[in-house]
Parts: sequence; structure tokens; C-alpha cells
Amino acid sequence: MKTGISPLKSPRQASRLLLTVGICLHLITALFLANGGGVVFRAALCAWSLAPYLLLALAQQRSKTCGALLAGALLMLLLDAHTFWSVFVAPQSSTAALALLMAPLFNLFCIAPLSIAANVWLGRRR
Repeated sequence: MKTGISPLKSPRQASRLLLTVGICLHLITALFLANGGGVVFRAALCAWSLAPYLLLALAQQRSKTCGALLAGALLMLLLDAHTFWSVFVAPQSSTAALALLMAPLFNLFCIAPLSIAANVWLGRRR
């Protein structure tokens, strides 16, 4: 028996890693860096930010293939990393913090459904 990375397991493991990094980024953002608001605001921000990642994780659990889910997780993480940078590291305006609310909206209603649909389409095509 050969040892090594199976081609079917490696996209699944990579997408799990990306989803885990995204979840950690949002937990750090909502729990430690969001100074304004109380506990309810932080909990709501955390839940709102984690919803797209949990949706992709659920789709990954139910799917046999996950190449498109890997691409979706990568796009979501890149958008969230850019949002984090533009809000906390190098804000350009006083309304930069609104991106913390808009990025999960874009992830939840654009990137996640498109990657799930592409994954279903690729799965049927095989």
C-alpha cells in the first residue's frame, strides 16, 4: 500500500484548514478586537461572521467532492483577510468598520451559494 496524500482527501483537508483559519479570524475579531458594543453585539457579530463558514462546513460534510468548496473557502478567507486589514490595520475612512457587516453578507449570499452550486454541478458531472 502506498503512503502519501490521496487526491480525494487533499482538497477536503485544505478546505477544512481554510475554514478553521477563517473561523479563528472571526472569533478573534468579534471577541477581542470589536471594542464598541456590549456582549450581545459581539455575540451577534460573531454569529453573523461565522454563518458563511458554517454553511460551507455543512456542505463539505454532505458532499463527496469538495473542489469548488475549497475555492469558495479560499475566496471567503481572502475577502475576510482584506476586510480585517482595511478595518483594523490600515483604515482609510471613518466608515471602514461597516465592512465587518458587509463582508459576511457578501460571503453568505454570493460566495457560499455559488461555491456550493459549483460543487454540486461538478459532482454530478463526474
